[in-house]
Amino acid sequence: MAAVPVLAGCSADSTKTKDTKATKATKGATSTAGTTPSPKGQAGDQSTVQGVVATWVTAVVEDRPKEACLVMATPATDGSPAKPITEAMCGGNGPEAQQMEKQIHRMHTSFTPDQPKNPPTVKVAEVPVTGKKATVDGEQITVDGQTLKAIVLSHSTGVEEDQVGIRIEAGVVEGRWYVTDLGLSVG
Repeated sequence: MAAVPVLAGCSADSTKTKDTKATKATKGATSTAGTTPSPKGQAGDQSTVQGVVATWVTAVVEDRPKEACLVMATPATDGSPAKPITEAMCGGNGPEAQQMEKQIHRMHTSFTPDQPKNPPTVKVAEVPVTGKKATVDGEQITVDGQTLKAIVLSHSTGVEEDQVGIRIEAGVVEGRWYVTDLGLSVG
């Protein structure tokens, strides 16, 4: 799977891609947090990892790339702190903004259940937070009662359940939670 710099360090490719380095997060959390879609053009709940992941997944399912972008940040690298993606980048007309829009639209197709509710009901299980970072597995996210992993699997042909890996990483930047990386592997 190739890194897509325009997605703020998120690396997602089409559902025909294979990534042998996909990792799985802790499973079995019992409580969940949901989100209500935010008004168009505004970021949603960024007070918890559950809130930001639910906000991001909701925006992807509703095919709202700008809203998904507004809760994303570039991951920290050697010597550089994580940085929120700017509103100008999220809503711009440049090649990076257009590429991000295409990537989120492709994820929209994979992340949307058949006959989705309007708005979709997205819930995220509580996950451990270590050093202001957390990872959420595709089995810890539900969209309209189905796990995100099951939804992605339903859109894949000739793929077994153990061949699907989804990992969303989030971190605190400037006191707010942001999605900082995405791992998606199918096949």
